[in-house]
Amino acid sequence: MLFEPTTLAATSSALVEAIKPYGCDADALFRQAGLEKSAITVPGARYPLAAVNRLWQLAREATGDPCIGLFIGRSLRPTALHALGFAWLASPNLLQGLERMARYARIVNSGLTTEIIVEGNRVRVVREVESVQCDVAVDGFLAAVVKMCRAMSDVEFAPELVTIKHADNGHIDQYIDYFKCPVTFGADEDALHFSLATLQAPVPAGNLDLAHANDRVAERYLASLDPNLVQDKVREILLDLMPSGKVTQNVVAGQLHRSVSSLQRQLQSEGVSYRQILEDTRRALATQFVREERYSLSQIAYLLGFSDQANFSRAFKRWTGETPTGFRTASRP
Repeated sequence: MLFEPTTLAATSSALVEAIKPYGCDADALFRQAGLEKSAITVPGARYPLAAVNRLWQLAREATGDPCIGLFIGRSLRPTALHALGFAWLASPNLLQGLERMARYARIVNSGLTTEIIVEGNRVRVVREVESVQCDVAVDGFLAAVVKMCRAMSDVEFAPELVTIKHADNGHIDQYIDYFKCPVTFGADEDALHFSLATLQAPVPAGNLDLAHANDRVAERYLASLDPNLVQDKVREILLDLMPSGKVTQNVVAGQLHRSVSSLQRQLQSEGVSYRQILEDTRRALATQFVREERYSLSQIAYLLGFSDQANFSRAFKRWTGETPTGFRTASRP
């Protein structure tokens, strides 16, 4: 896939909070993952999913705690979920909150699918992603969903069962302590199991007007992730222009038959900037080309419009935390 899935940058603020008791340097972890930590405070900003997966794994290594995902999920604030967090909390019952979570899951992770399966008097919330994610991310997702349910209802709220695909890491007691229910590792799916009656019970803070108002905000934000937008056209033009090195905003605007100011306004309405698109496009292509080994590093630098290989190597290390040669070696089976 040319353009990787992305995640809502604000959700990584939970990781920053979770690692504080361990004395870890959050700034250093973000740099190692190739991420700008300041983006967690920018509304609507997004990170590449692959880099966030790396960040989660780095947190696991830095803390030495295989259960750090539970603490990250527990540290998630509803406001970090954009309009989804408010719509979820304002839902009249837990089932509708979970249904909103499933409907707007792409706000949090554009590669995430969450399915709500009702079978008789039981409900399963199943998590699926387009790409492989580390165990920490799986634990974090499951813990965060339960955290949101507790925020809506009661701090003692618990699923009936939690099933996790990854292997038991030797700390099942911590999982049981957090989820307050049986936990099964090595399962066929990552899922939370609930009683339908529990999920359908009214919650004290339900407010449909607020839920619907935030639904509209969530829909608008999701629309900004639509691939058939101006930013997608900009990316397509950049793919053609990069080898020439002529990737200025003026040139791209001219090919779109727009003024620079018009292009800027349209991209701003979609929540992106020209510089961000250029960086994201180069980064996506760079990791793909380096991993595939179809081109030499000097050829990749040329194809991406860099003046020389040294400039490309510096940019690549900023994006990934690794040199192109190191990344290529690590990507080999």
